[in-house]
Amino acid sequence: MKKRNTNRRSKPKKKSFCVADWIREGRVAFLDSEFVTSQQKGGPPSKLVSVGLVICQKNFEEVERFHSYIFNDEPLHDKFRELTNITEEMLLRAPSYEQVMREIAKKLREWNVKKIFVWGPDQMVIAQDLKYYRTDVSKHTRKAVNMMLPLMMDIEEIYSKKLKMRSIGIANLKLLCGLKPSVSHDALEDAVDLKNIIAYMDIHGCPERAANVLRQYMKEKEIYYRYRRFHEKWEGISDEVLIKCNALMQELENVESMEARALKDDLHVIAIGEDAAFEELEVFFEKANRKKYK
Repeated sequence: MKKRNTNRRSKPKKKSFCVADWIREGRVAFLDSEFVTSQQKGGPPSKLVSVGLVICQKNFEEVERFHSYIFNDEPLHDKFRELTNITEEMLLRAPSYEQVMREIAKKLREWNVKKIFVWGPDQMVIAQDLKYYRTDVSKHTRKAVNMMLPLMMDIEEIYSKKLKMRSIGIANLKLLCGLKPSVSHDALEDAVDLKNIIAYMDIHGCPERAANVLRQYMKEKEIYYRYRRFHEKWEGISDEVLIKCNALMQELENVESMEARALKDDLHVIAIGEDAAFEELEVFFEKANRKKYK
């Protein structure tokens, strides 16, 4: 009978992707952009109006920051203005697309940047913007942008998988890493936020308990809104129905499930007219911490 070879070498585990490994090899950049999306289904591609860039070397040390708006003479929709605080006047005073992109390409060359990391669709937006809106730019600028695009890498899915979650927003990630969870929707500030999040994740790792709380939050929030149906008061409800609503709401107070909570909030807005929403992540974290230390 043949002896089993116990000295057989096992295959080494494939090392997971880590931005810190790239930084050891050379300088990298984190990029974020602001763009105007069409308000019509099947409308034109998003149009680039702002770019922010932070360049880092070993240990995530910053060596350069860059931010610029991009000239745009088309009207902005209300949702975009509210979200970004960018106005038509700011974009009318901004440098041209060619000036901005040449300056970015220059900084990337000067610092010999090996990779540009983004969180989300920035690479696709910049590529479509070049193709759809910048047909009149010079060959030099077009070449500079086309050389930049292959350097860009979307790391949203990679780091979401590391956390064993579906794609999550920057605000949630900031809270997870002990940073203020607000998101400015300013291209440079968001690029710096991304750099700080990835630096924390790669150097310190993810706090497992905080990650578990975030997973629970996302799960419960999804269930809650899946079962919510009503957001306005019903007129003409009889007193008898209101009494039954109040009695059922009291019973639901003692049921610990998201389905029960959604039903209770539906009944509350139907009967009383006061709508409710799922709490913000910060509040959820505070509740989880109170339970931990009880």
